[in-house]
Amino acid sequence: MRKLLLPIIMLLGIQTFGFAQESLTTVNLDLIQSKINGGMPLPSEEKFYIRGAIPSSIELVKVEVYPSKKSEKSGFTYFWKAPFGYQENSFQALVEDPLRSNEDYHVEIGFYQKAGKEEVAELRKLIQTNLDTYLTTITSVKKGGIHFEDSDEQILNNMNKIIEAGAFYFEMPNGAPFPGFSDLTRKKLEQRKKLKMGKAKYNVSGLSEADNARGAYAQQYLSELKAIVFAEVDQYLTTNLLARVDEKNFQNYPTEKKANSIPINVGYGAISLSKNLPQQEFVYSPYAGFSFPLGNRTFARFMSNMSISAGMFLSGDIENSLGERISGPAFDRPVYVGLGYSFFRFVRLNAGGTFLTTEQLDGNNINGFQPYVGLSAEFRIWLGFGNKK
Repeated sequence: MRKLLLPIIMLLGIQTFGFAQESLTTVNLDLIQSKINGGMPLPSEEKFYIRGAIPSSIELVKVEVYPSKKSEKSGFTYFWKAPFGYQENSFQALVEDPLRSNEDYHVEIGFYQKAGKEEVAELRKLIQTNLDTYLTTITSVKKGGIHFEDSDEQILNNMNKIIEAGAFYFEMPNGAPFPGFSDLTRKKLEQRKKLKMGKAKYNVSGLSEADNARGAYAQQYLSELKAIVFAEVDQYLTTNLLARVDEKNFQNYPTEKKANSIPINVGYGAISLSKNLPQQEFVYSPYAGFSFPLGNRTFARFMSNMSISAGMFLSGDIENSLGERISGPAFDRPVYVGLGYSFFRFVRLNAGGTFLTTEQLDGNNINGFQPYVGLSAEFRIWLGFGNKK
């Protein structure tokens, strides 16, 4: 195995010179011509910036990207926020999640500026009205107590949706969504299960004999619940709210097509021999072959480092300790198949089995399958035309 150590050290040494930090691509957005990247496909399989000119009043830019054939939930959202106390004339949003090669995407870019007080007040009123209508609709009073048509979790989820839909064209300065209702609202919802309608007239003041005690008791509870809900909504819809004033949409926008490549491995390996020998021994030879990665490096880093490898040992004078020549099925050379794992994107460790033929001294040839291990440098051959990055 000592013969295998020198190539390993050499390959690891060469690799230390192979690291270089790549600068990120920048894509320009032209608001006047409504073009992104000059009409060219978007970068694929890499992070990139979207940059563009904006009016000084814009404080937030929201970028949404998702595959055209899928829903918005499958995509990602990115924000650019103007530095506090500064007025910027351009924005630069980082798209951190690489896009897939040769696919179409929906890209939506929204621009936000500070909302006016009247806008915020109108928004609060609209959302409160919708919440009021929803809670009133699902509420009924029965002999056993106050009944909601939906469960507590459904009520909370539906109220969240009402807020999200109502505030669709608004954002917080930090882009944070509505955090959901607090435990105070949850406990108030749970309280209705403990209310006793039989004692309703003792829990509501100012009732006459003609009044419906149960109905008044239920209305009092519902009013208290709505007050808590409205207060939490008002906390979210602050005067710092930003309103969307413009947007740019790009439907079915393509990404660049990456050129395909085949990894080629050139290295040095050891074959373990034990059949018809007094003891286990190793023979060594350079080898060359191909690797077929099990994943795309950009989207599945661990699986992309693994591969199925195949090739052949190159030496034509491999012999065991008995002086018997070791050949194989390809050009009289041993052929290997196995798994490989890449380190540092340049060095690949391979292990598997070798198809070989032992040419015995008595003239007989014995075919066998023996384990091997090797270390190689990996190079890529690009197929066709396209971006080789």
